[in-house]
Amino acid sequence: MMKRIRSQRGFTLVELMVVIIIVGILAAVAVPLYTDYVEKARVTEATSLMGAIITAEKIYRQRTMQYFSANSADQVAGSPTNFRTHGIDITDALYFTYVSTATGGTSFTVVASGTDLFDGPGAAGTSTMTFDSSQPAASRWTATPPTGRITVDMLPIAPGVAP
Repeated sequence: MMKRIRSQRGFTLVELMVVIIIVGILAAVAVPLYTDYVEKARVTEATSLMGAIITAEKIYRQRTMQYFSANSADQVAGSPTNFRTHGIDITDALYFTYVSTATGGTSFTVVASGTDLFDGPGAAGTSTMTFDSSQPAASRWTATPPTGRITVDMLPIAPGVAP
């Protein structure tokens, strides 16, 4: 009986190799999934702030009968045409810069451009949404297909589909 207890100390080399292989396979599957998850979470910053900008544009239009133009670079410079004067604070935005451009009396365009923090220099790309109130309700919104590392499945609506 003592001989049997002494012979069972620890794991064999084969058992350790099997565990290492299983952990390696799990890591090979998990890392790409995690990377995609992180990128989608970063794009959520853009879509939520674009939504806030769109809402502010509509409210401003109700008050003044026109849309406003603003640039996220103005936020730092304290320009009177920045987003903050319209109730939007983008000082904590890390992964995107934002531009809202009034294009005539009936439309505006909101562009979110990725910064180097999103996915390295020049890799992030842009996402663009345009609203034109002169169009029929079903086609007032257009979303240009995103560029760079932003993919269509990261956006709340597909390009060309009205929200």
